[in-house]
Amino acid sequence: MTPLAGRLVALFLALVLLLAAIGAHGQQRFLHQAQLLRDKDAAVIELAAARSAAAAVNGPLAISHWARERGMVPAPDALDVIPVAPSPLPPPRRVVEAPSLEVLTLWR
Repeated sequence: MTPLAGRLVALFLALVLLLAAIGAHGQQRFLHQAQLLRDKDAAVIELAAARSAAAAVNGPLAISHWARERGMVPAPDALDVIPVAPSPLPPPRRVVEAPSLEVLTLWR
């Protein structure tokens, strides 16, 4: 074998080993990404469960039930409603279904 052929064989083997190393590294990155996606799916499921548990504690219906249990009534049903900063214009009228909890805020 000539010296040039020996060098070409050595270069070929070095390139094959380099390609194998790059492939192994790519496979490790792929497996790491797959694990991250599994972790993300688990976190999304955990977040959905936590949100549903939180809604039972501080969601709109839970707050409404809490207020009614303590004797609070919606403002339209109260006898003495005093506007804090009365406006010269009458407030907009809306049809409110009973029972309801309503807060009207006007920003100026």
